[in-house]
Amino acid sequence: MYYRRTVSDAQINRELLDNVLNTNTRWVVLALLTGFIVAIALVAAGILINRGLGLTGLNRPVFWGFFITNFVFWVGISHAGVMISAILRLSQAEWRRPMVRAAETMTVFALMTSLLMPVIHAGRPWRIFYWVLPYDLSRGIWPDVRSPLVWDPTAITTYLTSSMLFVFTALIPDFAVIRDRSTGWRRTVYGVLAMGWHGNPRQWKLQGIAGILLSALILPVFVSVHSIVSWDFGVSLVPSWHVTVFAPYFVIGAVLSGVSAVVTLMIIMRR
Repeated sequence: MYYRRTVSDAQINRELLDNVLNTNTRWVVLALLTGFIVAIALVAAGILINRGLGLTGLNRPVFWGFFITNFVFWVGISHAGVMISAILRLSQAEWRRPMVRAAETMTVFALMTSLLMPVIHAGRPWRIFYWVLPYDLSRGIWPDVRSPLVWDPTAITTYLTSSMLFVFTALIPDFAVIRDRSTGWRRTVYGVLAMGWHGNPRQWKLQGIAGILLSALILPVFVSVHSIVSWDFGVSLVPSWHVTVFAPYFVIGAVLSGVSAVVTLMIIMRR
């Protein structure tokens, strides 16, 4: 049975900021474990580059290998976080606050992960720099706007930029709280991130207006991004893929998988 208990704002800030300002043993262990997993991933990527993309099942007539499938997965689960936050912010639902921060953070990190997948899928990642910024015109290498490898980075970068701006706007008051409780270089860094926030009524009003405007902007971007991702498959001539239903099919699938990811994340955080 749960009992209601009154907690002061100072105690809430102290408990929430304890994990931010102090490093415990559990954090160090998890950081080392994560670093070990990243090292294994780098070794695997090196083996893949050395032996070729055939290891992922990429071949004719299978033109989309493991990494593009993984790309679709990460893009899909990234959508629900900011979508849920934007809808609840537009509807002025105050009960959303404990949930949306985790959902927004999940969106940003999932999008960052998804951006890596087309780079690895290219097979020779260093050639992407020649392709995006062809400094030597004699190469004749320019981005082809008809290629899905142009559509995907453009769509994901747009969505990632708007999502990071959306999350950053919501985090400004939190940066100010951390700034006031930090010292040394941390105070300087969080002071820059807080952008002169002091919590006066005018600043709260402007932040609320910015949140509503960004929410209205992100929702159509959310729909368009996964529609563009679906065209990676829809423009091919594979039987049953060259259909117009792929865009709404992918968007609905992204909503379902993203909401499931948010629910799973909240269960883990609650425990």
